[in-house]
Amino acid sequence: VQVGEPNKTSLDFSRLVFLGKSDLAFHSQQPLISMKNYPFFFAALALCVIFACNSGSEEQNPNYDANLASMKAMFDGFQSKTINPDLFADDFIEVGTGFQEEDRTKDESMQQWKMMTALMDAELVNAVYLPGIDTLTMSLDGSVRYYGQWNMTMGDATQKLMAYGTMEFNDAGEIRNFAHYADWTATFGALLAENPDVAARIAQRAARSEQ
Repeated sequence: VQVGEPNKTSLDFSRLVFLGKSDLAFHSQQPLISMKNYPFFFAALALCVIFACNSGSEEQNPNYDANLASMKAMFDGFQSKTINPDLFADDFIEVGTGFQEEDRTKDESMQQWKMMTALMDAELVNAVYLPGIDTLTMSLDGSVRYYGQWNMTMGDATQKLMAYGTMEFNDAGEIRNFAHYADWTATFGALLAENPDVAARIAQRAARSEQ
């Protein structure tokens, strides 16, 4: 910065070490912000304050921890083969996420899970749990989401299945609905292919039920 350049109103700090006393005296008399730029400066400052105030994380829904525990209890039931029906509301719905799959009621789901856990062992690994949001207000609503890998074992065969699930709750903290996204049909088919004796028993049972 040179004294002969009066239009420059800011200091070049990278060259400040080379300035003499006379140069510093000159620049100390020059305003860093001109009067005509004050409105723009304070507007920018106000925006920075607003964004800083809004950048904090939203407070967690007070029901989330209890709801998360319910989801984990359900998955523990899958793994121990003892699913607690009291976790679910009477009007519980398991959303059908497969091709042309119908939704299931509480009783239908309990029967389905009982059959599944009787035929194979399930182990959930690398699970990640996340709070869900209300899709209209975008606020944390206490619902729970999860990603994880299920190791499904039948006999000596094990298949790995990546899954994603969403769970919503009523005011009493009961599970109101559950949507599970994974290729369960393909996984079950792969396990049956490695366990032909189990596949034969299922086919015989299906034939008897049709008679």
